[in-house]
Amino acid sequence: MVEEQKISPISSSKDSGLGVMMFDSLLSHFSGNNLPENIDPALLKQMRKEFESSEFFGEDMRNLWLILEKIQIKENIRPGRDKDRIQLLNLACGYCEEGAILPAFWGRNGTQVQQYSVDLRDAEIDKAKRRYAATESIFKSAIDPKIVSSGENAQRVEFIADNAVNLSKYGQIPSKFDVVFIRHQNLWHDRATWQKIYDYALNSLSNTGVLIITSYFDREHLLALELIKLLGGKIIATERNERSRQLDYPGKSIDRHVAAISVS
Repeated sequence: MVEEQKISPISSSKDSGLGVMMFDSLLSHFSGNNLPENIDPALLKQMRKEFESSEFFGEDMRNLWLILEKIQIKENIRPGRDKDRIQLLNLACGYCEEGAILPAFWGRNGTQVQQYSVDLRDAEIDKAKRRYAATESIFKSAIDPKIVSSGENAQRVEFIADNAVNLSKYGQIPSKFDVVFIRHQNLWHDRATWQKIYDYALNSLSNTGVLIITSYFDREHLLALELIKLLGGKIIATERNERSRQLDYPGKSIDRHVAAISVS
């Protein structure tokens, strides 16, 4: 059983503090929550400084972290509570910029996170694997390589190029997940397909699970929530991301809206 810990909110104006928290959470993730005692303090200090002062992961990942935290704290969302390991499904993940951020975020209080990132496109999954490996290599420079292994305590991200409905054929993949994440859902592109995706996501949630979606557009987000409610989803929270980065298309911005949904 995982001991419940209180999470202190981060002020959105304190990006330096956020950078340190993200760095430490990522370091913990890549060590499987089992950091060795012989890490060089000078190396860690330098890495934290570089992480804090740079655009590592860019502003988009920092902003995603902040809005996820805002929703989690506001509604006391604790997916998979009292479990030793959270099962996380990242649907339609694309090249999965958030591949390291999600397990680091949900596991930042010491909970282990097993993530499965799924997309239909082989090329996107290949990019996702390479992105995650590049991120992992940065943190391996500070961690004993023996710690980042396939041992029981190691946290992993598995990338799968397939239709999500076929996941049951992969023997080690659970049928229920504590977090299902869909970044930049695209209801306008193909409503029938996305209805199937939402329905699958809701039916894949554990009893204490949560579906998280983000959207590019205001209207599309509202339509997505309406459809999800029709499918039996309960809207726990929905927030406009005030730090969302505007894109060239009018009214479109990165993670413009974020919502958390449970099953009714």
